[in-house]
Amino acid sequence: MNHNDFFEELKAGRTRPMYLLEGPEEYIKGQALARLCALLLPEGLEEMNRSELLNPEADELIAAAETLPFLAERRVVIVRDSDLLTATKKSDDTKSDAVRRYLESLSPTTCLVFTVRGKADARKGLYLTLKKASAIVDFSPMGDAEAANWAVRTIRSLGKLMDLTTAQKLIFTVGHDAALLKQEMEKLTQYAGERATVTDEDIDAICVKSLECTVFQMVDAQVTGRIGDAMLLMRGLLENGEDRFMVLAMLLRQYRMLYHMSRLTQERVAPGSLAGLLGIPPFAVARTQAQARRYPPDRLKAAYDYLLDLEYRLKSGQTPQEGSAESAMFMLEGILQNARS
Repeated sequence: MNHNDFFEELKAGRTRPMYLLEGPEEYIKGQALARLCALLLPEGLEEMNRSELLNPEADELIAAAETLPFLAERRVVIVRDSDLLTATKKSDDTKSDAVRRYLESLSPTTCLVFTVRGKADARKGLYLTLKKASAIVDFSPMGDAEAANWAVRTIRSLGKLMDLTTAQKLIFTVGHDAALLKQEMEKLTQYAGERATVTDEDIDAICVKSLECTVFQMVDAQVTGRIGDAMLLMRGLLENGEDRFMVLAMLLRQYRMLYHMSRLTQERVAPGSLAGLLGIPPFAVARTQAQARRYPPDRLKAAYDYLLDLEYRLKSGQTPQEGSAESAMFMLEGILQNARS
């Protein structure tokens, strides 16, 4: 099940005897674990009925799970980063067999929660046992729509309002990582001061820009003839430690999007369909369309083809990464200048 199913079960008061919490979305994973503990553990007795173990041996895990709860119906045992579930740690078959046998007769007063950073190793025997028991909860990154709705709810809990379009802009600007989004929303509530509503201008003023957002701004500067601004944005990315290959990959994505936008506009595709076809948030459609309209499709295709060829040459070792992003910007400028002249 995914994390939404997990929260719905908790909301209905239903819990399972064991769980494996896996996936890269660590902030929501932590919130899920806290919510589970809040549901199962009486207030004031949490520490008496909760055990946390880091990669324990089988006998240590079983001893904790067999300990009876104190003045409570359930006990929560949290097992973090067990080598029985992680690809980076080697485990022995004896330990795996012992834990898997124990799970067949897990104490009814214990809720056993395995949690790993990132994805678990699906090849491990314990993973297969937990999968068979329908105990796995996936914490994958939120999609655009889910993240925007989550942001609207979260900022409301912080005492401010934000409409869905502004939330989409926040996701595009900051990214999908829930911990970073929460941090930026806390900044926004402080920045808004006495105002009840967070605006697009607030996001532009103080929020940390994701790589995707910065590359979008960089391309916008370039296609509108502001090559100096584009190079400043590029330099800022590289000085902040962004990998040149990743920057070029995002640049390739953006020019591919511009070319496809140009063709879709020529084909008179309904504006309401463009966001879904291109995989961009609805608020960015008008800006992307304005960028694409500045050049004929053949110039945008030439820019895209150049970046596609550069990516191949970089991956095959024919071109060094050093200086590749900067020189790409000047090559793209030359391609676009042919259309301007």
